[in-house]
Amino acid sequence: MNSGTDKKTCARCGRGFFVTMDGEYITQEQCIYHWGKLRKAVGPKRKNRGAKKTGKEYSCCGAKQNTSGCTTAKLHVWNAIGPGYNGPFDGYVRTPFRQTPSHDGNSGIYALDCEMCYTTHGLELARVTLVAADGRPVYDTLVRPENYVIDYNTRFSGITENDLREYGTKSLCDVQNDLMNLINADTILVGHGLENDLRALRIIHGTVIDTSVIFPHKQGLPHRRSLKSLVSSILKKDIQQGSSGHCSFEDASACIELMLWRIRMDFPLIVQSQAPDVPFM
Repeated sequence: MNSGTDKKTCARCGRGFFVTMDGEYITQEQCIYHWGKLRKAVGPKRKNRGAKKTGKEYSCCGAKQNTSGCTTAKLHVWNAIGPGYNGPFDGYVRTPFRQTPSHDGNSGIYALDCEMCYTTHGLELARVTLVAADGRPVYDTLVRPENYVIDYNTRFSGITENDLREYGTKSLCDVQNDLMNLINADTILVGHGLENDLRALRIIHGTVIDTSVIFPHKQGLPHRRSLKSLVSSILKKDIQQGSSGHCSFEDASACIELMLWRIRMDFPLIVQSQAPDVPFM
């Protein structure tokens, strides 16, 4: 390919494909992929022994690793990031510092969750939701992507073409302006994998609590537990159950609940460490 083309790696099937520097697709081929995750396959239980592990299989269809995909999409997609430096950071904004302190010194705690769709320029913001610490919805809007949508990612985003056509009236810039009126540099944002949400929002913000860090994977980074897994094992609840995709309000609320659980569990230990001779009732 000539210098006017760019090679991308499909975020779903891993195949390489080519686009122009303006994002126009040169490679016009179907993407055949597994939408589920690889997990350890477990065979039937054996007498007086546990179930035998039989390699890995995909959660979507149960097929073994390295088998042909079970799902077909019109084109390949990419997520707009790669290893190393990912600039330039055009259009990014930084959350402002408060000009005057709040009457109670509280800058707010909100859970943030975003949904994205695949465009000719990678993943772009399609929905953003803010939830207060008490579970109240504070902000929830659909967002009009800047570039042509290749795949609405409905299975995961819960967003359809009709949703964005009818209700996606706000631009990314509109959303940034809205959020700058709701949060500041001292506002605590809670979420799961927040770097992805902030990247989609093109917002630089340093005061965060990430549940993927608070509840780490037993194998350490880069492994992460999914939000669904955390909520199931810790809160004994099921989320992301519907076939129509994730709900950003549900996911954001789950992050708040996880952190409240963590605080309840840790609070006696914190009190004891601060005042070891005082019994905690």
